[in-house]
Amino acid sequence: MRVIVCNDYDEMSKKAASLVASQITLKPNCVLGLATGSTPIGLYDNLVEMNQNGEIDFSSVTSFNLDEYYPLSPDNDQSYRYFMNLHLFDRVNIDKERTYVPNGLAEDAEAECAEYEKKIADHGGIDLQILGIGQNGHIGFNEPDENLISVTHLTGLTDNTIEANSRFFASIDDVPKKALTMGIGSILKAKRIILLASGKSKRRVVRELLNDNITTSIPATMLKVHPDVVLICDKDAYSEMYLGVDIGGTAIKLGVIDSFNNIVYKDSIPTQKNVTAKVIADDISAACKDIAARYPIGSIGIGTPGIINFEQETVSASNLPFDNSPIVEWIREETGLPVLINNDANCAALGEAIVGEGADENDIFMVTLGTGVGGGIIINKRIYSGKKGGAGEIGHMCIEADGKPCTCGSTGCWESYASVTALIEQTKAAAEENPDSILAKVIAENGKVDGKTVFEAMDKGCEVAEKVFDKYTSYIAVGIKNIVNIFRPGAVVIAGGISVVGDRLLKPIQSKVGTDVPIKISHLKNDAGMIGAALLGKDTRVL
Repeated sequence: MRVIVCNDYDEMSKKAASLVASQITLKPNCVLGLATGSTPIGLYDNLVEMNQNGEIDFSSVTSFNLDEYYPLSPDNDQSYRYFMNLHLFDRVNIDKERTYVPNGLAEDAEAECAEYEKKIADHGGIDLQILGIGQNGHIGFNEPDENLISVTHLTGLTDNTIEANSRFFASIDDVPKKALTMGIGSILKAKRIILLASGKSKRRVVRELLNDNITTSIPATMLKVHPDVVLICDKDAYSEMYLGVDIGGTAIKLGVIDSFNNIVYKDSIPTQKNVTAKVIADDISAACKDIAARYPIGSIGIGTPGIINFEQETVSASNLPFDNSPIVEWIREETGLPVLINNDANCAALGEAIVGEGADENDIFMVTLGTGVGGGIIINKRIYSGKKGGAGEIGHMCIEADGKPCTCGSTGCWESYASVTALIEQTKAAAEENPDSILAKVIAENGKVDGKTVFEAMDKGCEVAEKVFDKYTSYIAVGIKNIVNIFRPGAVVIAGGISVVGDRLLKPIQSKVGTDVPIKISHLKNDAGMIGAALLGKDTRVL
């Protein structure tokens, strides 16, 4: 099924009209299958305009309508024959003798249905079928049922459909309780199908159309077996989109993903300094409200550094003014949307597991090398948070007894050796011990030391820098070996700013770890946390 997402109903109607016009141009004597209801009215208005402007010619076109109320006279202003005359047939140069609608007053409904099937076959079948879709997934009047009828038939209407159509009648009591409709098999015989969906009320069924399931409880999913179906919908119908927020010390990244996990929008705002947690939450809320005004946002997911109390939905973080701060409550109250939260490393791991380097694995372990060392555990495509959300704090596993003191109060912690902060310290120490080295000269020229310094010196042939980097990757390898031995994940994914050097970092680590577990570099880079945060809202992804 090909999907075309339009900004609004008008754009959707124009796009559908252009496809119908192409069919008529390519085959002037084509057979069109037509639908009624509010959704295709815009399509018909555009076709009328194109016909009146001389762009298309209906004079040789034949049409068959999907359905008709039963019993109902074609002269009744709520009949589908009346509808088609009003919105299309009376406004274009079509021969009404070649416009077929089931006879709503047929004395023998079964015979009428059989004859209708025969007429379609006698005309060589339908070249292009237009369909709308009901809120319960019906197409034509093929309502959800354990057994769907293949051919044109008389059917009873569900209470939901009667209620939905009652807006066209004086009262719900006037809505016919039966209809003549093409069957699912009749529809699937069409050579091409255009399915139209518009409005928020269609989100659920559109979502079902976009997954892998086929079920008689949503008849439209039967269209997935057809080789040439185009779903044209507006953004309101295109399921819900999900907003991800990745809170950092200097910037807050925001992004919107669609049902296929594609990024459709992303931006960032600065993280204000020397302000309260509430001010930061208000900045996030304002940005989220602005985005939600432009996209059909179903939920907001937040990835944040620090410790999260999942029961109280509060956050404490050392590098942000969060101290048991009710971030979720504040943003939920301001935006009116569901808000979910998790650790930023967990969110990055989830993003990588679903759409990045871990997409082909059920279980991955993500290692983020930055100011510290963070970790994210994904089991069966879900975040493993452990008791009270504390799992994944791999930066504080001990790799050297009685080793260097760590900011956490312990000694020998992995991040004291494998973080970018540690690399900077190791680089400084080596330069001080080797003042005549290229490394020392690079530092003097730059006036600073950062994570790039050792690479710059290596590029100039510095053996001291080579030794620093070799030792640094050995520290990383020690920790990854521990992770592999404990978890045996499908893959270990390395992320963080230093991962941008790619194979230069990856190859020595792979060699030193020496495992059959794949070790990879993050594919999503700086978008991983934002994507993972957005994914929090798609379903329950926390164990």
